[in-house]
Amino acid sequence: MSSAVILAGGLGTRLRSVLADRPKVLAPVAGRHFVAYMLDQLADAGFRDVVLCTGYMGEEVRRVFGSRFRRIELRYSQETEPRGTGGALLDALPLLRGDSVLVLNGDSYCQTDLTAFLQWHQSKRSQASQVLTHVPDVSRFGSVECDGEHRILRFGEKSNSGAGWINAGIYAVSKPLIAGISNAGPVSLERECFPAWIEQGMFGYPSEGRFLDIGTSDTLRAAQEFFAPTPALSARNGHGRRCVLLDRDGTLIVERNYLRDPSEVELLPGSIAALKHMRSLGLSVVLATNQSGIARGLLDEQKLDEIHERLRALLGDADAALDAIYYCPHMPGQDCACRKPQPGMIELAARDLGFDPSDSFVVGDKACDIELGGRLGATTVLVCTGYGRETLSAGVKADYTVQDLVEAAAVIARHIKPDARPTGN
Repeated sequence: MSSAVILAGGLGTRLRSVLADRPKVLAPVAGRHFVAYMLDQLADAGFRDVVLCTGYMGEEVRRVFGSRFRRIELRYSQETEPRGTGGALLDALPLLRGDSVLVLNGDSYCQTDLTAFLQWHQSKRSQASQVLTHVPDVSRFGSVECDGEHRILRFGEKSNSGAGWINAGIYAVSKPLIAGISNAGPVSLERECFPAWIEQGMFGYPSEGRFLDIGTSDTLRAAQEFFAPTPALSARNGHGRRCVLLDRDGTLIVERNYLRDPSEVELLPGSIAALKHMRSLGLSVVLATNQSGIARGLLDEQKLDEIHERLRALLGDADAALDAIYYCPHMPGQDCACRKPQPGMIELAARDLGFDPSDSFVVGDKACDIELGGRLGATTVLVCTGYGRETLSAGVKADYTVQDLVEAAAVIARHIKPDARPTGN
């Protein structure tokens, strides 16, 4: 498959009041970095090679995501001076594979079938195509007008108002067109390249998928709701079912003393296989972790976001993905309802994802995990990794005690299906 490109070099000047310490693509949205949703979309479409065109604070993007995300190889084209979207795409050309590439703007998202779009693009024998989405007011974006064959005729000014089709920020572009972009200073795809490409036959693919951009503080706030699980969305994604509530340190990843560096995230042996097994049983998997290092000043929430993005990347395969991550930033003794064994994190997860905590499984290596499960009325599983053996020696009793997460998954499988063939104790 050809490469995909994410244009992630925007300065984000309109967002500096709320994103002063990071590039726009690392904006926190519903517990994740914004660009992670685009990477998920590309991974789900089968892409294995993605180039991120970075600019302002581009080193932060590389530090957070590294060289892999799920099954995707990540590579970077870092501009040394502002090049515009067209210039950034031209600079990335030596890294791009295939005859044409899929290009995504790093500050917008459209829920569309990328595979269907690329097949449509090929059927048109087009050198360039773009996804279009219909909005009630085009004045913020400028409109796109097409003929009956979906050939783009013109791009309307932003001063125009009313309902219409707009550019959704997803393009399929042939490499010869990219090679023809001017190298003389900054070049904008939207303002300079697209109007010129109309002459060569550029097509617009109408999509009914939901669309948003994060160009302003208002639309960034709207993005939180856009990506937040709703009851209907949760049902479509397989939530509203039994859930495994999983501890992080010592259960899923190697225990560190206040983990602060994403590069030190290390999965415990068998973690991926265990999560795949759980999900194959029709279970959701939610991570709930106490992170008092935030209150202690050892790390901030941005660093924790980076750690969790690294964790998601290491889990790799969608079949081993976490449905959600919740954390408590407070220290012991602080008056909070979320620090385990308090049930606050789980109550929030249950509202977000639509599951019954009492019908869930709590898996962890510490006494607070097992006590949490008891308070919820859930089935508890103590793993002997991390602090598990110390917890067991202290006399903590769980419904099941197992060696590791792999055995925990097997025990849960037998609990759900008692007639299943035993695979462990």
